[in-house]
Amino acid sequence: MEKMKLFPKRNPDPIISVGKDGRILYSNGVYEHLLRGWGMGVEEKLPPFIIDFVQGIISRNKAEEIEVKVGNEVYIVSFHPLPEEECVNIYGFDINNQKDLNEKVQESGSKEIANVELAEIIDIQTIQSLIDDFYELTHIPIGLRDLKNIVLAGAGFQDICSKFHRAHPETCKHCIESIVEQSRNILPGEYKLYRCKNNMWDILTPIMVSNQHVGNIIAGQFIFDDEPLDYELFRSQARKYGFNEEEYITALEKVPRLSRKAVDTALSFFMTIANILSQLSYSNNKLAQSLAEREALLEALSASEEKYRNIVETANEGISIIDAEERITFVNKKIEDMLGYSSEELIGRSMWDLLSNESKAIISQMIEKGCKSANESFEIKLIRKDGHPIWMYTNSKSLFDKDGKFIGVLNLHTDITKRKEAEEALMNFETSRKKEIHHRIKNNLQVISSLLDLQAENLSNKKCVEESDVLNAFQESQDRIMSIALIHEELHEGGGDNTLHFSQYLEKLVENLFQTYSLGNADINLKIDLEDNIFFDMDIAVPLGIIVNELVSNSLKYAFPDRKKGEIRIKLFKEAEAENSADNNKEITGKGAEYTLIISDNGVGIPEEIRLENSDTLGLQLVNILVDQLNGEIELKRDNGTEFDIKIKV
Repeated sequence: MEKMKLFPKRNPDPIISVGKDGRILYSNGVYEHLLRGWGMGVEEKLPPFIIDFVQGIISRNKAEEIEVKVGNEVYIVSFHPLPEEECVNIYGFDINNQKDLNEKVQESGSKEIANVELAEIIDIQTIQSLIDDFYELTHIPIGLRDLKNIVLAGAGFQDICSKFHRAHPETCKHCIESIVEQSRNILPGEYKLYRCKNNMWDILTPIMVSNQHVGNIIAGQFIFDDEPLDYELFRSQARKYGFNEEEYITALEKVPRLSRKAVDTALSFFMTIANILSQLSYSNNKLAQSLAEREALLEALSASEEKYRNIVETANEGISIIDAEERITFVNKKIEDMLGYSSEELIGRSMWDLLSNESKAIISQMIEKGCKSANESFEIKLIRKDGHPIWMYTNSKSLFDKDGKFIGVLNLHTDITKRKEAEEALMNFETSRKKEIHHRIKNNLQVISSLLDLQAENLSNKKCVEESDVLNAFQESQDRIMSIALIHEELHEGGGDNTLHFSQYLEKLVENLFQTYSLGNADINLKIDLEDNIFFDMDIAVPLGIIVNELVSNSLKYAFPDRKKGEIRIKLFKEAEAENSADNNKEITGKGAEYTLIISDNGVGIPEEIRLENSDTLGLQLVNILVDQLNGEIELKRDNGTEFDIKIKV
């Protein structure tokens, strides 16, 4: 039972989840009236004093609990931190029944006995035997009556009472009135000797239980032997109440005639019996109360244990208890599901059998640091029955006996295997990404180096290099590098993926080229027809971007030397969706090609003597090299200007 009481303090089945800012993230509805008592709901903030408490719990990373009263309801509210999520799980436990029970037990132990029935707290059979012995010794009639005037035990009852006085309504009333009047205001240990209203002598003493009057012992229906028997008085009573006079007088003559000395002698024994009955009744009553309270406590404890057991067994997180010898003494159903073992296979087993090698080292270090005296949170890897690992985030609470001796640890386990796998995948992704970035940089630097080598070789082949040639070479190299840099800029803006939205990239690239090669007053129009949602990786995008850079810059520089108007056209599409060329209505096809890029202008055209296969210009040489690198095809058309048809397969 002591172990079971600890479980709700670590219960994984969260009632309320609260963020670091005090905002309620989740409530399962079980204790929704607790939130209503605070005047709030989900997505709202808790009262300031609770927010301060929540933030303290997170910073200290230590579970704590407080008692909270909402209206007439009382709860134990337990706060459990989840530092990584920066939130706190709050569990509420209704303790009103327990408090009511405690108050009732305390109240019953101190208040006076009320409304107790004498017959319920004495052993009537034993009392009857005692009264029989008393009558045999003294020959004094005696009876035990409760406050309802019911005879519980007695001996020596006289016919004059049983057949006459108690048989007639009025004389019976006289008997009862006599008892009531004589027992009024009588103290424990006292007695009253009196003549009843039917002219019989009686002795009365009360039975008291904890100062509560619960009954009377009455010895009576006798006549003192020093009194003359007044026959005329009793005959007149017979006539008055309609008794058979002769039978009544016969019953009168049978009434015991006692000396006053005999009565005085019997009084001591009479009072002893009364005291014994009072004490016995008190003891029996206390015993009955104790048994009733014990039964109530057992029922309450049983209900409480059943409640806690249901909480533990239906919890969404694993619960285990390890003793001081590091043996498993308890697991809930969730632990069985997590590890694949039954409770029978786990109970009594050493916890070291389930730990992975790296986790054994972690636990050993914690034990060496003396962590048995504190609450701890840590991540460990266990090995399931099927051999597969399972990662758990574990909150541990040390357990101590009443003398402060360490007796074990209560653990709450959360399965974080998916999170750890995601972290590992992310780490591997980051490693791969870094390698990819290094690869990109290396390749792009090699491309730039090759471009500069070609440019340098082109200049070295000239016998005389003018300053303008050098400047143009630098401008061309800058444009080529810019086409590569723009690719990286587009990749970054696109979220860092390795694929480039090529249509968008081409629009920006051509726009930059038009700004670079501004032709004064010349009105050169750009017509772009690019199929959307075309994506290329770096190996395709970089060489294709340089190709576009070379061909468009050539058109801007050389196609319109003496004209104020002109048009440059760029078209990109998937081969399956190819349309007829705008200039010659001839369908563009390519051997195995999937994409077609067409760059054309209506300028002066390329001279016939310049052949694409063996051009002397660095730009066209570079275009040929890059098309071959892409395993593509290029065709030069000279009708109405210049047109380059490039087909590539990705």
